[in-house]
Amino acid sequence: MPVSRVPALVDRKVTRLWTSDDYRLAQERQMRFLLEFTVRADEVPALAREFASFSLSRTYLRWHPEVLSNQEIRGIEWLTTRRDPDRSVVLSFMHHNLYEGLFVSLKRAGAPIAVLVSPKVLGSDTPAGLRQHVRVMRAENLLVPAVGGLDAIQARLRPGMTMSIASDLPGHTEVSFLGRRVLSSFGAPVIATRTNSQVVVATPCRSEDGSSYIQVHEPLEPRDFTDPKELLAEILRRHEEAVLAWPEVVEMPRARWGIVDE
Repeated sequence: MPVSRVPALVDRKVTRLWTSDDYRLAQERQMRFLLEFTVRADEVPALAREFASFSLSRTYLRWHPEVLSNQEIRGIEWLTTRRDPDRSVVLSFMHHNLYEGLFVSLKRAGAPIAVLVSPKVLGSDTPAGLRQHVRVMRAENLLVPAVGGLDAIQARLRPGMTMSIASDLPGHTEVSFLGRRVLSSFGAPVIATRTNSQVVVATPCRSEDGSSYIQVHEPLEPRDFTDPKELLAEILRRHEEAVLAWPEVVEMPRARWGIVDE
């Protein structure tokens, strides 16, 4: 389907689906989980409609990698000219906005990425949409299956390499994200601390004119934090700012964290 036809098609589908109370309430539940304890809690009903539209749009746009993979990057120097070539970098991202195209966009801006992925998405029997999702992520970059535990992943992180690790995956470490207690993965800060790797957070942002870009933030140094959990809290704080500013483009919030309580 041509990209130009996607907005009208999505609007028609969501308008029709919105007449279903079950569908509408399911979308509101996603946004409420994300925003219930924030200053934007009252916006949940309106944001739920935008969330539904963007979620559906993403399923079409992944078939147009030319749209996803040429995102504007700001702060790329933290991954290129202003990094120590003898040290590795852990790139922290979230499943936020058009994240599938983040890695190729960074590569084309001068920063090749090793993308840590679940082996579950690499099987030949995965659905077509998921296979396309992987194709977009792996284009021009290396995929690293997350197998063998932290020691095996850590061993793959070599000097000069940048490895991306999602920071919104269910885990066993209790943290606070946007005021809600959730269980998060502890991998990124632990690997960074063990390997003395800088942590660079990348977040999607909107300009005043409505256009979007990826902001690459100034690196975090593990030695500046008491322990990996304190480092994780700062990683999540940076992501919180971006998510609160643009919550409706987060991918399935309830699936991204271990749920402590409702």
